[in-house]
Amino acid sequence: MAKRFVFDEKRGAFVPKKPTLNSVLGAVLRYVFAVASAAVVFYTVFALVFSTERERLLEQEHQLLSEEYATLTAQLDRIEGTVGNLQVRDREIYRELFGADPSNYSIEAQDTLLRLGGELETMQESDLVWDTYALTNRVESTASQVTRWLAEIDTLLAGGSVCPTAIPSVVPVKPFSPLQTGASVGKKITPFYKTIRDHTGIDLVAPTGTLVRCTADGKVRKVVKSSKGMGNQVTVEHPGGLQTVYAHLNTIKVTEGQDIRQGDTIGTVGQSGSCFAPCLHYEVLRGGFVQEPVNYFFAQLDPATFHGMMVVALTTGQSMD
Repeated sequence: MAKRFVFDEKRGAFVPKKPTLNSVLGAVLRYVFAVASAAVVFYTVFALVFSTERERLLEQEHQLLSEEYATLTAQLDRIEGTVGNLQVRDREIYRELFGADPSNYSIEAQDTLLRLGGELETMQESDLVWDTYALTNRVESTASQVTRWLAEIDTLLAGGSVCPTAIPSVVPVKPFSPLQTGASVGKKITPFYKTIRDHTGIDLVAPTGTLVRCTADGKVRKVVKSSKGMGNQVTVEHPGGLQTVYAHLNTIKVTEGQDIRQGDTIGTVGQSGSCFAPCLHYEVLRGGFVQEPVNYFFAQLDPATFHGMMVVALTTGQSMD
């Protein structure tokens, strides 16, 4: 730093000027500001020209995610179009089989979409891409399964071998209220031992003596009278590999080998066998495999009743037998 001089009148000569505190602080601040400015300029130039390894990896990941998101969006658009076509075909087949419009849950679907929309706004991009990928795979699998089912239905309808009354599509207890719905198919708690076991049908609670009707055209294949297990029961065989079972009956009104029509009386509700209270244990089997009976009741029940019955049947944790 260059020295500054002042004229000393007493000495009659120029002498070096002593620095003051303000001048020292000013010099220090100017020096610090110059160094900081140079550092900022250097860092800015370096950041613009050079990229760190982590930044390069993040940039590559972002590009891959963007490409994957665009691909999944295109797939989802195609799937939505396919599902729309399947819904139209499903309604046409339903009308041809049962002469009525199918259940419409569009309001509930809209509520679900609104909830999902709120969740999507808070999701990270990577989570959104992964969830979209998983959802797309599930929708594709479901669409393929529905397509196969529709193809089977088309084949059956084209052959003229299917009769609506040959499908077990009515509730077997008459009269019936949705409040009589009990546990359906699945893991249920037994009322006597409080253990969990497979429940293979649906319990329909009704007073003793309530009429039990056949749910579809068929032939009586088995009549069992017993005081144990499922008690008095009747098995009816229907076209297409379907069977229905009516258990815990009080009285039986049919015999083995008898032809029977949809709506005909099979017997009356009782409490025979191991049963906690008077009820009908009703099963539907296809090819020997247990089916969900409630799925077949949509032809008789209105949408609200069908939905309510389904909710009760699937959420009731304890069976009657």
